[in-house]
Amino acid sequence: MAILQNARRERVAQNLAKGMSADASHTAAGYKPSRQNAARMSTYDDIVGRVAELQGRTAKQITDVRDAARQHTLAAVETLVSVMKDRKAPHSARVAAANGILDRGYGKATQHIEAELSVYDSLGLAEQQALLAILESLDVDTADANDEATRH
Repeated sequence: MAILQNARRERVAQNLAKGMSADASHTAAGYKPSRQNAARMSTYDDIVGRVAELQGRTAKQITDVRDAARQHTLAAVETLVSVMKDRKAPHSARVAAANGILDRGYGKATQHIEAELSVYDSLGLAEQQALLAILESLDVDTADANDEATRH
């Protein structure tokens, strides 16, 4: 499919292909703001086809770049090894090269992340009230339930 003849429709398709919402794509292309019209236009065959083409081309370009980079893997590793072994290179460059080699050979080290999450606090006000009402109907001490929810 070629570039769409209607320049504004082409802009809508390009924006959709980049991940913009239908509404934002529609308005950014110069149309009057209208969610209904934007939603309808995003289903038009020419728009859908053009978006698919643009996204497919992007996916192909990423694959092509990845393939080209992989063709130089051996040379890249050899370069990292030579920098790592070069006693005249700055220490920061040697350490970065060594880390690059280790990352490629063994993968990046696992990072431990600690977080305290409260399911109760992530609920909206209406959801919290509904939960408390359910717990009260079950004759559960809501203060204990709230503490328990905070621990999980």
